[in-house]
Amino acid sequence: MHLAQRAYVLLILTAALAVAGLWSEEGSLAGLWLAPAILLLSGLTLESLYIRGTFVRADIEIGPRAFLGRAQPAAIAFHNESDRDVRVEYVAVLPSGFEPLIHEDAEKSLGRDSKDTRIVTPVEGARASGKSVAWAHPLWSGSSKITVPKRNVARDAFDLIPSRLGMQRWPSIPSRLRGRFGLAWWPRKLTIERETPIAPDTLRIPVQRPTGAPTGMRPRRTEGAGSELHQLRAYLPGDPLGRIDWKATARRGRLVSREFSEDQHLDILVAIDAGRLSRIRAGNLDRLGLFANIAARFAESATPNDDRIGLLVYSDRTLAVCAPDRGVAAVARMRRALERLSVQSAESDPLAAAIQIRSMLRHRSLIVLLTDPEDATLAEPLARAVRLLSPPHMVVVAGVHSPEIAALANAEAHDWLDPWVALAAQEYEFTAQQYRERLRRLGTPVIAAREDLLERAVFAEYERLRRSRRIG
Repeated sequence: MHLAQRAYVLLILTAALAVAGLWSEEGSLAGLWLAPAILLLSGLTLESLYIRGTFVRADIEIGPRAFLGRAQPAAIAFHNESDRDVRVEYVAVLPSGFEPLIHEDAEKSLGRDSKDTRIVTPVEGARASGKSVAWAHPLWSGSSKITVPKRNVARDAFDLIPSRLGMQRWPSIPSRLRGRFGLAWWPRKLTIERETPIAPDTLRIPVQRPTGAPTGMRPRRTEGAGSELHQLRAYLPGDPLGRIDWKATARRGRLVSREFSEDQHLDILVAIDAGRLSRIRAGNLDRLGLFANIAARFAESATPNDDRIGLLVYSDRTLAVCAPDRGVAAVARMRRALERLSVQSAESDPLAAAIQIRSMLRHRSLIVLLTDPEDATLAEPLARAVRLLSPPHMVVVAGVHSPEIAALANAEAHDWLDPWVALAAQEYEFTAQQYRERLRRLGTPVIAAREDLLERAVFAEYERLRRSRRIG
């Protein structure tokens, strides 16, 4: 129980009358302090009885499923089943997989200068331990108060960013209810019986099917490629004689060529590094969340091409395996496996993952390895893994290149320590470039891009390899 402002007024009045009675020679003032004291005690006693009959419960109004990194509207709903209006003060608590979203107007009210919506990063220690993190609303500081009408519902709406995969259980809300007479706040823990799964995000932009020229300067056979008749057209100089349709030529009285549409059916495996380095922040998510979103969207964009796609997640051991398959079933199986992922504290072992991949894939395949190609501890194992896989497979290594380090390397010095920071950043950039060039000399395309451009770069490389028929 915590006293409210009215109770403190009565306490001060009681103390003042008691002092006045002691110092005054008037006997009639000696017992005046009893009136506010009795009023306060009787009011608190009645409030304690009334509060037992006050029934307030809380619930979270949110979609049945949240998507990683996509803004999610939500609201805390307070249901008042009592016969009076109830004033509730509470501190909302989020599961470890959600973070609050601060909009531009809230930034200005907090005195921050921001052009874009930003994410509040919670305390890293609490996030790392998987505990619930308290946040406040509004203005994301202090506690919130709301009046719930009798026999009605009051809602407090906000926006969230799902930041961690898996099932998220909503914790209880610490709160307190103001008594009927406004003398005290009475503690009440509002339990929320709800779980919200966080899944990888879906493809939100249409991806055009990769296409290439059906005929070329030099026709050739391509392993793994099929062809079917697309159309008949007039003969063009340079068309191979084998493409002339003589029956159609005889009917029309002029040369007619057959035009074929060719397609590849590729085997693709997305390998995700879930080791300790995947905990590093990459925009609104950690790197594991970013890689999971890329893998899920990649599967959605590859299945329309009738490509077989699979998944392997590893750290110091293999965490999840989905053999390459076609269609919606392959996408659903990959998404179910991605939803159960979490960052591991162990060092990654790409060489052990490469051995596992070699045992899985029987045909030449495209392997997209989402990891950190710039880390010194992974440079040698990653190069050995690439040599083990390529050939026969085509390996593409993709990772996040932090723009902050490049900014530090070129930043203007304002303090005596700034030149040393710039030198350290330049050394990191030079070493990372060496690691990437080492992989490229092995014949492996390496993608190093900002977190917001990485997905687009991976898709572009996939389409380039498909058009150039480097796989299959």
